[in-house]
Amino acid sequence: MIRRLLAFGLILSAKAWAQEPQASLDLPGETVVVFNPDYAESRELAEYYAEKRHIPKDRLIGLPLPIEDSISREQYDKLIRKPLFETFVRRGWWKLAQAEVTDPETSKQKQAMLVGESGVRVVCLMRGVPFQIRREQEKPITSKEDEASVDSELCTLGMPRAALAGAMRNPYFDQAVRFQIYQGAPGMLLVGRLDAPDATTVRRMIDDALQAEKEGLRGRAVIDLALKTGAYQEGEDWLTRSAILFREHGVPVYIDKEEPLIADHWPLPDTAFYYGWYTATVSGAVGSPSFKFMPGAIACHLHSFSAAAIRSPDRHWVGPLLKQGAAVALGNVFEPYLSLTVHFDVLNRRLLEGYTVGEAAWNATPVLSWMNVVCGDPLYRPYARGPGTSLGEDGRGRDYALYQGIAMKHQDQGSLALKRALTDLAESREKPHILELTALLSASEGKLTEAIDLLEHAESLYKVNTDQARAMLYVAELYRKEGQPERAKKLLQRLMDDNAFANVPGILAAKALLEK
Repeated sequence: MIRRLLAFGLILSAKAWAQEPQASLDLPGETVVVFNPDYAESRELAEYYAEKRHIPKDRLIGLPLPIEDSISREQYDKLIRKPLFETFVRRGWWKLAQAEVTDPETSKQKQAMLVGESGVRVVCLMRGVPFQIRREQEKPITSKEDEASVDSELCTLGMPRAALAGAMRNPYFDQAVRFQIYQGAPGMLLVGRLDAPDATTVRRMIDDALQAEKEGLRGRAVIDLALKTGAYQEGEDWLTRSAILFREHGVPVYIDKEEPLIADHWPLPDTAFYYGWYTATVSGAVGSPSFKFMPGAIACHLHSFSAAAIRSPDRHWVGPLLKQGAAVALGNVFEPYLSLTVHFDVLNRRLLEGYTVGEAAWNATPVLSWMNVVCGDPLYRPYARGPGTSLGEDGRGRDYALYQGIAMKHQDQGSLALKRALTDLAESREKPHILELTALLSASEGKLTEAIDLLEHAESLYKVNTDQARAMLYVAELYRKEGQPERAKKLLQRLMDDNAFANVPGILAAKALLEK
């Protein structure tokens, strides 16, 4: 009875948290949607998105553009930058004021008309708008290249012009304030892109974002370390800090601490966040045919050219991640250099604080006029209602909400108290899934024997063969990491020999692990 009251109290606490009022910001009223009328379904997608987000029809702008992925700098200026700037001013969305700026060519001060007041803070580019601005200069100095993503360049539309070569400092980087009330750069725009390998995927991205906002994004975070050192240590640190952030907010984390990508067909159920690096082409577990992200999932695989082919289902990373069910994928259209790409830890901190995807992504990116793109609804707020709002459901959704509620309640009481509370709840309510999530916590702390005990207990309670097989796989992998390869092989062989698991997707991963 006491345990039931405890669980009921956690639900009420999480419900109150989920219903906390958020700042009243007119996000759709400050958004412009840009489409290419010469590209199939671009207009239709723009209208679909505007209807779903209640964006006024007069804020849809059609720009006749080439249907290729890339354009020249001259084409960008003539076909995108100039028409949008003039439209924003003509319609009164931007009000200009005279200001003194530094000429990027002469370094001298001069007078210029800049954006003083802005009624446009967000731009959403629809599938069909080119995403690359090609390089013009030959053999540029490193970090002084003049190529860029259309999106990052467009972020600077109303800001003082900077030199074309190299990146421009992002004044919003790591600012602890929502962009709609940020006063530091009135001409800056947050640019997102609803683009993917096909129009059907784009519509699904829109719908999934809305669903996740309504129900609360739930599931696990997957962090795939690459054990990089030296000049690459910064990226590893972002991933490690992201794992800590997720744990602090009650999001279960599966961490892979080995150099190769997580193996093909490895079971990663309910993946709501994925962060990994540093492979050129989609592969590993998240590229497996049986893998699917949770609705509303956010994914990023850090690589220099991860977004070089957004509309391809099997090249690089961004397109394939979206095709696999992610609602958001971040990437780079050209070489960005590590320190100038998105900082995962800042991104995740802002998302968990309730920022939109557009706000969080550009808040986590130190430069503009560079190589970065944000594929996904820029208005999407995965934690608009606070973490852990799936309380009215049965099954896994409720498990994640209960896990999160307990984790937040024990935030200051240490890991031992948290795991005791989780196991007590799991046993009293026969929740093997919560035992598995607790095992992930133990494994992330390096307590492998403890994680094995929890997974074996979960496996004994699971009724579905997919769940049983996954628990056995995880145990075998932990045996291997613990230096007990024979026990791992024995368990894997038992899994392979049991006909009940013959059609489980993870059986291919078991076979590969057995052959290691």
